[in-house]
Amino acid sequence: MNEQKKLALISRMGALREYNGGVTPVIMPLVTLEEYFDGADGEAGLLCNSLEEPDNDTIIATFQSVRKRPEVHDVRIAIVQCDDGEWPFSDKVVITTRASEEDVIDWLPSGFEPDETWEGDVDHLPAEWIEVPAGYRKLWLWYD
Repeated sequence: MNEQKKLALISRMGALREYNGGVTPVIMPLVTLEEYFDGADGEAGLLCNSLEEPDNDTIIATFQSVRKRPEVHDVRIAIVQCDDGEWPFSDKVVITTRASEEDVIDWLPSGFEPDETWEGDVDHLPAEWIEVPAGYRKLWLWYD
């Protein structure tokens, strides 16, 4: 794991509060795929609870292919926690899209099905602002 890149990612978390043996951001940063995975060297926590346990290269390739679709404006990773010495953890992907939830789920391979989805932002999960073009919306994918 690249310590400088890890620290840069942690600094994106801004104001922090203690949570479950680590820290969590007051407002979740929504970082690009490249920002999240660059320097993780296998240590990123996204989809770590999946039965298929995809590696970082498979995860980033999958979401890059989603991002290339004409119905998608962007794909971001929400940083939700950082434990001492660990790479920042995420269990949420935000896709800015005009496609239906069903279509987005159909684009994902086996092992990438989210445990829950929702549209738009919710008050108890404050996230930083990202551009949402007219006709698009945020679709959140949560991986438990």
